[in-house]
Amino acid sequence: MSDYFDADQPAVDLTNCDREPIHLLGRVQSFGFLIAVSSDWIVSHVSENIGAFLDIDPDSLIGEPLARHFPQSVIDVVRNRLQSFVNRSSRERLRDVPFEDQNRSFDMTVHVIEETGTIVLEMEPARPSDMAEEELLLVRNALPRLSRHDSHRRLCQDAARYLQFITGFDRVMVYQFLQDGAGEVIAEARQSRLDPFLGLRYPASDIPKQARALYVRQPIRVIADSSEEGMPVLPKRTIDGRPIDLSSSILRSVSPIHLEYLRNMNVAASMSISIIIDGKLWGLFACHHDSPMVADHVKRGVAEMFSELFSLMLSNRLNEEERRSDEEVQRLTNTFSASVSPDSDPIESMFPVLKAISKLLSADGFAVVLDNDRRTSGLTPEPGDLQKITRFLNTASAHTIFSTHKMGEVFFDNDGVERKPAGLLAIPISRSPRDYIIFFRREIVKTVTWAGNPDKPVKAGPNGERLTPRESFASWQQEQRGLSEVWSNKDLRIAEQLRLVILEAVLRFTDEVARERKVAQERQELLIAELNHRVRNILSLVKGIVSQSRGTNLSVDDYIGILDTRIQSLARAHDQITKQNWSAASFHRMVEVEAASYLGESKERVRIVGDDCLLEPEAFATLALVIHEMVTNSAKYGALSASAGHVDITTRMEENGFYSIDWLERGGPAVKAPERRGFGSTIVERSIPYELKGQATVDFELAGLHARFELPPRHVKPAPVQAKKEQAKKNEKATAAKNDAPLEAAYAPSRFLVAEDNLILAMELEDLLLESGAESVDVASNLSDAKAIASKSELDFAILDVNLGSATSFPIGEILAERGIPFGFATGYGEELKVPESLGERCCISKPYDRDTVRGLIRDVLELHRRQTE
Repeated sequence: MSDYFDADQPAVDLTNCDREPIHLLGRVQSFGFLIAVSSDWIVSHVSENIGAFLDIDPDSLIGEPLARHFPQSVIDVVRNRLQSFVNRSSRERLRDVPFEDQNRSFDMTVHVIEETGTIVLEMEPARPSDMAEEELLLVRNALPRLSRHDSHRRLCQDAARYLQFITGFDRVMVYQFLQDGAGEVIAEARQSRLDPFLGLRYPASDIPKQARALYVRQPIRVIADSSEEGMPVLPKRTIDGRPIDLSSSILRSVSPIHLEYLRNMNVAASMSISIIIDGKLWGLFACHHDSPMVADHVKRGVAEMFSELFSLMLSNRLNEEERRSDEEVQRLTNTFSASVSPDSDPIESMFPVLKAISKLLSADGFAVVLDNDRRTSGLTPEPGDLQKITRFLNTASAHTIFSTHKMGEVFFDNDGVERKPAGLLAIPISRSPRDYIIFFRREIVKTVTWAGNPDKPVKAGPNGERLTPRESFASWQQEQRGLSEVWSNKDLRIAEQLRLVILEAVLRFTDEVARERKVAQERQELLIAELNHRVRNILSLVKGIVSQSRGTNLSVDDYIGILDTRIQSLARAHDQITKQNWSAASFHRMVEVEAASYLGESKERVRIVGDDCLLEPEAFATLALVIHEMVTNSAKYGALSASAGHVDITTRMEENGFYSIDWLERGGPAVKAPERRGFGSTIVERSIPYELKGQATVDFELAGLHARFELPPRHVKPAPVQAKKEQAKKNEKATAAKNDAPLEAAYAPSRFLVAEDNLILAMELEDLLLESGAESVDVASNLSDAKAIASKSELDFAILDVNLGSATSFPIGEILAERGIPFGFATGYGEELKVPESLGERCCISKPYDRDTVRGLIRDVLELHRRQTE
């Protein structure tokens, strides 16, 4: 590294890292090897470690045609892939490329160095993986859950959890770059044994400028082992005296400075994935592991794709927040424009809308400077200071919005005088004289928590005094005074919108005094035309977005909500027909469960009388959806939407063997047939005739909806005797009473392990436990990770999926049993649990998870554990 620095350069601090040429270090990590060839396929560079992978001497390759040492089939594969490059900045991945003469296969990454046209091949031993399709499915399943968040912080938190689940790293952080170049950890998913980094800030020098530039060019960065400095690439310099440019290399070795930085943090392996919005680096996914680790070819590709999709989702969320803000400003300014008149006081006319805008900007006061008139509201500077500020603002362009969060430094050179406002946002609203609307923010005395003292003098180290990274990462707090909250880009957008609207009104008043009415009117019309043009452009854009997004009349949230209730209805139906090993179940009971789940304590408003029957499983799910839609629609539009309304259901086993269901709604509002048939109507009217070959009629009578359904004999059979039915009800009431016991008793454990290979189910169970008072939940998707957590972490309870991928979770249970940690099993197959004799008696529940089932499992396991340990 010293070859690229001036020997006389004074040692200052870690910001000198900005000058380190990290893309020209000339080394690669040893988990793979590199070969670079010219456009005519002559080898120009090779990493020194190629002999560890192929029976080839590196010195014999340089200057030779690649075809003399590589199979022609491999070269042909690379040539074909190069044809698909959109531009020279592209990268292509090839999986499991065979070297038949070496009896080896390699995963390969190919890119082209733009400046020289050099083709770079990076290879690493192929790692067998049949998980690619499953991991891509995880990404697809993550998107609906992520899309429901209206806060970008919640979105980032869930994204960190997904990425940790996909990649297996001990810690995954979302690291956002702030306006001053520093970074802050705004979301984190970690193993519970690790100290939290959430909320810590890192100075800008921790990720130098040239590293940020590379993160835009190369969105994924892998460090397999922080204790390894890498293998040289030969020759060390080209004919023009420069090392090979490894800017786009996936194997590129890491600066010794950064390796020391990671070791100081006790990080043995890392992976960083760029979060890029509008072509700019917004932040990073930073993944850490406490032992050396190589994320394989498939996981890197899936992680990179996940980051790209997340970046689009985050961009949409931020744009949506801006859109809502724009709409509110438009509403306020429209009110202002409609309320002003030539006979009114212009400043007084502004005050109501400026007070509303002030709240939108989180400002503590404002001043209006118009001609020689100055009026203020809320927290503002002293009159002398305000005059000095306006004179200073006059030196800037008449169209420039100016903002600062350190007003004392900018306007008064920190002269020692204590001033209440610390932040300022000035909006010019005329050319001459200079008139302004100025918003002010109060001082915020902040205590910022840094990951180590960012200004701590750097000590001498293995890489020289000026380049040694911070050794301590203990949190260090710094008090900041004389500053306000920073004005965000959203604030500046609001200011620009306000400037356009206010300018039109102010010009209308000031120009009537200074110029002839005709000139003032022309300027007003010109400005209005410009404003109309901009509004039309915005409306056209919104219309285009709406048109492109149209495919359903439902919002995403509504769609997810409706879909969720229908899935829950199916889940309830599934529970009832699986209680007796996929056997027929009671129709009356199904109606009661559906009414209770939707209406709660008002379930008695759905009254069912007549003959019960047992529905065969294939008919039960279909009819459960029909009843769900009927209850839902009645609660929204029919009898159940009114306090006095009710539904009477009469059932009868007909002589011909058919089972009839008569649904009658009364006491609700007048009903009429819907103008459009949606998915719910289709379920009600067509599913029974189409799927069960029965009959369905729906009449929208004025007094209330009347529906009749008939099921063929093959789907129904008589219900058991009344005594058995009453006993079943008693059993259900007893179970409900048990599950309604105090929550605190069921959730006494606070530190959980969840071993579950289904991402969605794992996250739902994690949320359920956290919402119910758990302190920490460690989630593992495979046997290896779960065993590591079970062995190392402090745990109070564990829930283990019996079938964990291609293995069982019994070895995890043996570790937990040896440590005396209570645990239970979960299964998705409904079979009776059979565990090894060494584990003894164990409790088990069936999936999907719900609050009562999990609560019951925890209670039963703790009771069993208590008996076994007495």
